[in-house]
Amino acid sequence: MSPPLNHSLSHDPLRILLIEDSPTDAILLRAKLQGVTEFSFHIEHVTSLAAGIEQSGQAGFDAVILDLSLPDSHGLATYARLRDVVPQSVPIVIVTGNEDRALLNDALKQGADNYLVKDTLDGNRIAVAILSSMTNRNQKLNTAQQRVLDQ
Repeated sequence: MSPPLNHSLSHDPLRILLIEDSPTDAILLRAKLQGVTEFSFHIEHVTSLAAGIEQSGQAGFDAVILDLSLPDSHGLATYARLRDVVPQSVPIVIVTGNEDRALLNDALKQGADNYLVKDTLDGNRIAVAILSSMTNRNQKLNTAQQRVLDQ
């Protein structure tokens, strides 16, 4: 399965904010995305939710990859705090080492756009999660805008 073709090689790299406290996991994720040849990614990495919130307000990101276990926040509250400040047009993809399906399902119910389990990551899976989340979020926003216009 290839990523949705809504962003071609002729465009600037997709800007991704990675909020991950493990330097090793951040390096691995970056290396895996560098192996994706169809798209390019520019990754800004921060290690805490506070830094992620600050960084998200300073630059226009195409997507956020968020670890739910950070030094200054843990669990679904991490997602909720970030969602409150990140523009609604920017998808948030959860990345976790925890394969707790109930937790991941709850994250999706609260609005997370996708999730990745660290032990199962490869570059294409990460790219597909990011790109499909961007497409789905845009479709949701367009549908919501159309409903408002139809009223």
